[in-house]
Amino acid sequence: MQLQINKDKAIKILRDRLRELDEYNFNAKAWKDRTILDLREIFPLGSSQWLQVSQINFDTFVTSEKIKVLSEGKATSKKLLNSYIDFINEYSVAAQEKHLIKEKDFEQKYYDLLKEWNELVPGYNEILGKYDKELDKTISLLDEIEEKDKEIERMKSETIQLDNVSMIKLLKAFFNLPIWQIVTVASVVIGIFVGLFTLGKTYQENASNNLIFDTKTENKELKGELNSTKELIIKKQQEINELNDKLNEVDKK
Repeated sequence: MQLQINKDKAIKILRDRLRELDEYNFNAKAWKDRTILDLREIFPLGSSQWLQVSQINFDTFVTSEKIKVLSEGKATSKKLLNSYIDFINEYSVAAQEKHLIKEKDFEQKYYDLLKEWNELVPGYNEILGKYDKELDKTISLLDEIEEKDKEIERMKSETIQLDNVSMIKLLKAFFNLPIWQIVTVASVVIGIFVGLFTLGKTYQENASNNLIFDTKTENKELKGELNSTKELIIKKQQEINELNDKLNEVDKK
């Protein structure tokens, strides 16, 4: 049961009502109404303490019984109020012990998560540093690949020009030869150049493609590892935030 006001304030109010029972000018109706209002302020909605006090009788129509009924009413009131004070004291001790247990439990969980966090952060930083290095390496390789692609295009362009020049020279050198000889020599020369160019181009393209594929695969794996680590860090951070919220709620209580 959660009290609606501070424990010490509640006990003080009840003791004031107890003291009023012994006053010379005791007014039963005023005391009863005031006590019912106080009990409703102290105990939560649905509690029966105020109802118990409301059923106490301090007066009767029988004149000879008036003093007796008043005395019994006061005695009953004192027993009820003292029982309420005892209950509040016992409840407060139990609630405090329960609060301390929860607080220690939350504190232990917080330190456990903090320990895991501290153990995880160095690994995360190490992976992040490794990722940065691999990223720099990848960028460097991509730049190198781009330079090689440019070199291939340049060689391809120059090879085509050389082929054209060679054809012109061959035509001029063998202009006076019979047509069938010019055709035969030209076909052989062109075939050799075309074959060499094709082999060189194929080899260069395969080597470049393999290098690009290996680089991209390694970069993809590293990004996946980094993403997994980031997700784990986020999960642990959420757990710590949830625990901090619980600790803050406990402190507010």
